[in-house]
Formats: sequence, C-alpha cells, structure tokens
Amino acid sequence: MIISIIGAGSIGSAVARSLAESGIANRVIASRRHSKKIMHLKDFGIEVTNDNRKAAGEADIVIICVKPRDVKGVIEEIHEEIKEKIVISMAAAVSLESLKKIAPEAKFVRVMPNLAVLVKESFSAYSTDKDISSEDKTAVEKILKTLGRIVEIDERMMDVITALSGCAPAYLSFMIKAASEACVKEGLPEEIALVASAQSLIGTGKLLLEGELSVSEIIEKVATPGGVTEEELKEMNRLQIAENIESAIRAGIEKSRRISEELNRSLTP
Repeated sequence: MIISIIGAGSIGSAVARSLAESGIANRVIASRRHSKKIMHLKDFGIEVTNDNRKAAGEADIVIICVKPRDVKGVIEEIHEEIKEKIVISMAAAVSLESLKKIAPEAKFVRVMPNLAVLVKESFSAYSTDKDISSEDKTAVEKILKTLGRIVEIDERMMDVITALSGCAPAYLSFMIKAASEACVKEGLPEEIALVASAQSLIGTGKLLLEGELSVSEIIEKVATPGGVTEEELKEMNRLQIAENIESAIRAGIEKSRRISEELNRSLTP
C-alpha cells in the first residue's frame, strides 16, 4: 500500500510520521508546495515532494490535509490521478457531497481528527460516501487507528463532533489554564500546577475508557460526603457551570453549521 499526504503542514506531517512509524504502508509520500519545510520527514523514511499530481498518481490512498478553502483547487489539480481511489479528506467543514461534485469518480472519506494527532492520541470521527466498500473501510480504519481512537458517524453529526472533540484540545486547555492559575495564586509553582492538571485529565480519561467506570461512578467515588470535592461541585452547581458548558458547545455547533453551509456553497462547481 502506498499512501500520499497532500498538504503536509503540522497535521499532515504528523499523519505522515504516524503512518511511517506504524509500518502499515510500503511507501509514505508527503507533498507540500514549499517542500523544504518538510525535508525532516525524510528521517522517518517518508518521501517528500512539492508535486501534488505525482504524489496522488503514485498512491493507492490519498489523504488531503489542506485548509478548507484550498480543497477545491487541490482536488481539481489531482482530479485525473484520484479516479477510483480512496481519498481521505481531513479538511474541516467540507461535505462529502461537495467533494463528490468536484471529483465524482473518486471514493471519499471525510474525517474530523483533532490536534492530539500530533501525539497519536486523536479522536477521529469519519463518514464515507456510497462508493466506499467494506474492504475500503477496513483500509481506512487501519490508517486512522495509527492516529488514535476512531468511530464512524452519520455525516449529519459532523458539526456536533467538531464542536465536541474537534475543539476539545482548546476548551479543555482553557479549563486546565483556569484551574492551574487558581492554584498558582495560592502559591503552587506554575509548572507543578500545569502537570498536575494535565496528568489528572489523562488519568480521568483512562478511568472512563479503560477502567470501566462511568462518569457518575467517578464523581461518586471522588466526592465523598462533606469532603473537598463535594464543596467544589456545590460551587460549580451554584455557578451553573454545566449549563454554561452546554451553552458553549451549542454555540460551537451552530458556528460549525454556518461555516459548513457557507463553505460548501462556495465549493459547488
């Protein structure tokens, strides 16, 4: 299997490295207009080029990691090279319908990863067009699993997943920053506050994913009656933190929908 990544910026380069290190592909090709910026990828056994058509032509599967506004131009450029091939688009907000209109003979998969792809801990949701076979899907999942956890979703839920997991590294970092700063004000060294918060986030995630504990069970086990955690949760309830988080997520969903609608209208040939 030969896999080409077109648009090897920070995310695309991370995808290329993960694929190369996983060994699932015979060749990994990374393409970027300014190829000098990705010459370091050669250290991982990745072929580097600035020729998108060459990269797409030599590949069995093409991964597009360009900005949404650049998707149309890139697909039009490699239109002939991707006929009947699997094309994985990681461009946010670009629908399968829009992709299919630009290159109807390609087989498209739409993916919403997040920034944690940089450390192979992304949560990636994907949807496929009608031409993707079960065999194709197996190959796609094999690729995406090198980046972290995956799930197939109805494409209509992409705006929701964008606001949830796509934005998660930012809003969770916002929460870590707020919690850490509160402790720094009490005299705790900043580096300890940050590590304590981040590691606690990792640990809680593992309790949910690997410890077979539900959210409610974790809260119950930590928030003993009359204790410190109970006091914090009372204050959070008083401040309506849950309601405010819900409001923020809903705002993100609505924004994602507006961006998707505007972008896909502009991409219509």
